[in-house]
Amino acid sequence: MIEQPGTATVKTVSLDSAYVAITCAALLYAVSWVMGCSAAPSHNSGGGKKPASSHELNRRRDEEKALTAISGRRLTVEKMAQRAATSLQFSNEEYGVAFDAPKGYLLREGELPSMDRGLGYLGPIPMHFAEPGGIRLATVEPPQGLHLGTNFVNEFFTVSAHYGSTGAFCADFNIPAESRGAPVARNVDGRDFHGFAEYSAASMHEYNGIYLHAYSNDTCYEIGYGVATAGFSGSSGGATSGSSNNLKNINPESQLHKLERILENVHINPPEFERNTAD
Repeated sequence: MIEQPGTATVKTVSLDSAYVAITCAALLYAVSWVMGCSAAPSHNSGGGKKPASSHELNRRRDEEKALTAISGRRLTVEKMAQRAATSLQFSNEEYGVAFDAPKGYLLREGELPSMDRGLGYLGPIPMHFAEPGGIRLATVEPPQGLHLGTNFVNEFFTVSAHYGSTGAFCADFNIPAESRGAPVARNVDGRDFHGFAEYSAASMHEYNGIYLHAYSNDTCYEIGYGVATAGFSGSSGGATSGSSNNLKNINPESQLHKLERILENVHINPPEFERNTAD
């Protein structure tokens, strides 16, 4: 282009260059707006509530921890109280047997552990069914340390059952003839139980017990209770004979009478499967 004298110079601007500049400016504005929105705090979250301070959050956490600790402690105490209230009550729905053990004694369900005190050197607490197949339901024993300063070893009250037996089978016992004492009869929950007193002594230990059987619901029920002592004390009290220790003797007959009181709250009902069949 030839410029004429006195004429303003006119520069031609390319539209493509102007479009690029406008586009870049728009993009920069958009990016700045988006970043500003994302960085700005939200005043509407949580229903417009003011965010809690760190002090308030710590206080809430401490309160929640305290409530959790109190709830856990209260639950533990309640469970312990419940166990204490029910630990002396035995009930077996399968065989329909229930009874209450003396307060302070130990109630063991099922078979006894190998470390059980039993009859001392005279062996474990026996079952006296004539044939194998009996099941021990529960056993009551005193806590350790009972009758300190005496010749006391252990005492027990045990209940067992033999299902599928007969009346003739139930009338028999595997008590050796030399250990059998006088015949014994007791009425337990309206059922007549019959059995024998038994006695044995060896290895400076003495055992006095009573075992009873009754047949009902196709089941032979066995109840046994006895006392084991060290030495041969008889029942007269005084110093233990056959022992160098001056220990007071436990009267076995007196202990047997105490154990016999448990019979007063033994209950025998039809087994669970028979009750369900009857319904």
